[in-house]
Amino acid sequence: MFTKNHLFCHRIHPISRQPLAALRIALLPCMVFAACAAQAQTTSSVTVPAPEENKTEPVQVAALDSGDSMAFNMAFLQGNASTADLRTLLSSSNVAEGVQRVDLYVNQQRTGRRDITFKRNPRTDENEPCFDQEMLEQIGIDLSKLPAPVSTESTCLRLPEIVPDATVVYESAQLRLLLSIPQIYLSPSKRGYVDPSLWDEGQTAAFVNYGVNVRRDQSKGMSATNHLSADLRLGVNIGPWRIRNNSYYTSGTNRSSSFTSQNTYAQRDIVSLKSQLLAGQTYTRSPLFDSVRFMGVQMLSDEAMRPDSEQGYAPVIRGTAESNATVEVRQNGYVIYTTNVAPGPFAISDLAPSGSNGDLEITIIEADGSRRILRQAFSAPPLMVREGRLSYDIAAGQLRLNDEMQERPHFVSGSMLYGVSANTTLAAGVQVSKDFNAYSLGVGMNTQLGAVSLDATRSTSRVQGQQSQGTSMNLRYNKFIEATGSNVSINMRHDLSRGYRTLSDHVTATEAPAHLRLYGQRDSRQRIDANISQPVGGGNLYLSASYNKNWENNSSNSLSVGYSNHIGKVNYNLSYTRTRNLQSSFGPSRSHDNAVMLTLSIPLGSGPNAPQSFTTVSHDNSGNAVQAGASGLLPTEREISYAVAGGRSAAGESSASVNVGTASSFARMNAGYSYGNQHSSGNFSANGSIVAHSGGVNLGQALGETIMLAKVEPPVAGVGVSSHAGVKTGSNGYAIIPNATPYRSNHVSLDTRNAPRNAEFDNAVQQIVPTRGAVALATFKAEVGYRVQFELRDEQGAALPFGAMVRDAAGQQLGMTDPRGRILTMVSPEQMRGYLDISRNGQLCRARYELAEQAESLNYQLLRLNCVKREPDPMLPGDLAKQGASQDGTV
Repeated sequence: MFTKNHLFCHRIHPISRQPLAALRIALLPCMVFAACAAQAQTTSSVTVPAPEENKTEPVQVAALDSGDSMAFNMAFLQGNASTADLRTLLSSSNVAEGVQRVDLYVNQQRTGRRDITFKRNPRTDENEPCFDQEMLEQIGIDLSKLPAPVSTESTCLRLPEIVPDATVVYESAQLRLLLSIPQIYLSPSKRGYVDPSLWDEGQTAAFVNYGVNVRRDQSKGMSATNHLSADLRLGVNIGPWRIRNNSYYTSGTNRSSSFTSQNTYAQRDIVSLKSQLLAGQTYTRSPLFDSVRFMGVQMLSDEAMRPDSEQGYAPVIRGTAESNATVEVRQNGYVIYTTNVAPGPFAISDLAPSGSNGDLEITIIEADGSRRILRQAFSAPPLMVREGRLSYDIAAGQLRLNDEMQERPHFVSGSMLYGVSANTTLAAGVQVSKDFNAYSLGVGMNTQLGAVSLDATRSTSRVQGQQSQGTSMNLRYNKFIEATGSNVSINMRHDLSRGYRTLSDHVTATEAPAHLRLYGQRDSRQRIDANISQPVGGGNLYLSASYNKNWENNSSNSLSVGYSNHIGKVNYNLSYTRTRNLQSSFGPSRSHDNAVMLTLSIPLGSGPNAPQSFTTVSHDNSGNAVQAGASGLLPTEREISYAVAGGRSAAGESSASVNVGTASSFARMNAGYSYGNQHSSGNFSANGSIVAHSGGVNLGQALGETIMLAKVEPPVAGVGVSSHAGVKTGSNGYAIIPNATPYRSNHVSLDTRNAPRNAEFDNAVQQIVPTRGAVALATFKAEVGYRVQFELRDEQGAALPFGAMVRDAAGQQLGMTDPRGRILTMVSPEQMRGYLDISRNGQLCRARYELAEQAESLNYQLLRLNCVKREPDPMLPGDLAKQGASQDGTV
């Protein structure tokens, strides 16, 4: 025999936010109990005897997994349960009528967060979601495939009524709307694609993105030298337009200060063409021709706007630093990347090249001031696009290879790729300038052996009456071997004749004096680059090789092989590098270098943040060297990393170094110092940003191309953003999220675990789809005040019954009481004194309260109040509903 004492409903937690949904969750155990009591019966409802004085009318509750319903007797609840207040709560419609923000799923795939209108359906007497024609198309329904035309005027189309066999399920607890739609009625799959109507152009804003590097080197017996460099990216966003400037500043001992503005341009989306329009000083971006700097206009395809598109390609730069070193990367003579690295191997994978082709020059500046210069080829993958797709680029303007050159001819350049079939792409391009023209044709094929493309460019150049002609061939090959996990990439360029010139070669030859015009000829005859990566034995093996040969048959080459793996908790990396550099085309001056390096890393403890010890042993032409040290994170709230090392170089010099880095909401900073027998060196770097927007000015971490702002309203400082270390809201309630993916759904979530105790959020997750270069805004509503748990009792001191509706002095509904008469809610600072109005079974009572200042250590205040009966007041908003109640007390 079950009695109410066996029920576990009294364990329900206090209800505060979203009272209807929360209370349904709280009532679930009671519903399960009622369902269990019905096991012995064949009908879908059960009637449980109740004491005569507590006898109440059963309420129909929607079944959890079917359209059937079961009766729930209010006598199960402790106290004098209010059928009137709970009837709406426990009705078969588990969502209130009106607009609800839900996560929308189509065939188990999340498509975004939408505001959906729920209206009463007279056929089913349920609150059901309404759709219009535009939203049906956005979620992927092909209206032409439906059995009947869809009204363009209706704003309340019900999915099961217009799409055969479609179903709709609303999960109120998770605020999810699940749509099941037969595949035959959907448009072709667009995985990862977001409809352009949902793209966000972002806010009007201005920003400065900076990277500052400072070095001070001191060699024994010599004066100290200082070096300062600053990489600046400035931007202004106005509507769809993005105005950008990239500049570089250098200064140092024995060198004059230099400020170089690399390029300034305006850019915007051309959505109808899935393209970008650029105007100003920028670089050409062609898969067939080398990139050149120019002033003019350019339009090119933006593959990121398309479904399932590639997000671009950038090389990975690997190398080894012998000390605290600075790495500079140049392309076309301009610095495009600078960073400080600790001793040992490094890999740079976040490079943003200025064009689609052009060798990269990597300079490693060691702590003692010595420099090593490496070169790495950079070229795009094979010429391939999908069947029926056209990818293009068009540029016209005035060439400006660098600011010193006087020769600045006008030119026109264009190229296109077209997928004639699923496995074949045709390519063509043309460049025309004063006394110069070049034509290119190519084909790309996807075969069983991999993706391969071949293109040939024929150029004609006339300088001072002398004509040069030539042809260059490019072969590109990529293959991923699924069975072994191997990645193979080979790029080869071969000039068939010495007269071949690129547009840059032509301008250089025109600028040079007659006796130096040889420099206008391309000296390199052949270039081969190969990269292979292969999983082996649970680790990874990589090989990178390069071969370069000039017209004098002098050659240079480089080979780098490495393997990384682990044995238990010990990680290791073994690498071998061999280089032979050709330093001059006027003679066989060569330099050879062979290096072998072994690095071991061992955790000094358990857990993901345990310190790591490392040991590096290397051998090169100079001798043997060893480095040993440790790195990790300091046990503080702020993310502070450290690394200490000591060692002995191949020249016999002992050294020690220390590095400290931190990531805060306004910058990422790193400082290092090294000391040796013959030299000492210190460095400091800071990367961050300043963003001005309609809500004020905020400092942030270094920015990517596309960024977002998280806004908490009203402003709450110190709220973190998940997945972005160190990012927190400032005093104005804004936080800068430094990276976002354009044209794709970006989920922004607040880290409320460490949020101020006096703040509560309606929804801590937002979804934003920014356009390229946008400063998009995600707004989070917050309530700021004091958490209070009210324990409400009647005039006799008994707890108010479960389900009594509680409103504040303004008539706003705060929630319902739990079985012990409690309610947990947020009270604003303006409501430190006031009263609560409670309604139950058509009766009203009022409880007055006065709050004390809440201590920082308290999660909430606890107040016990007595509720005094009162008569309805037609002037109070909360009483109007009671006056309109039906005769049986139902509101």
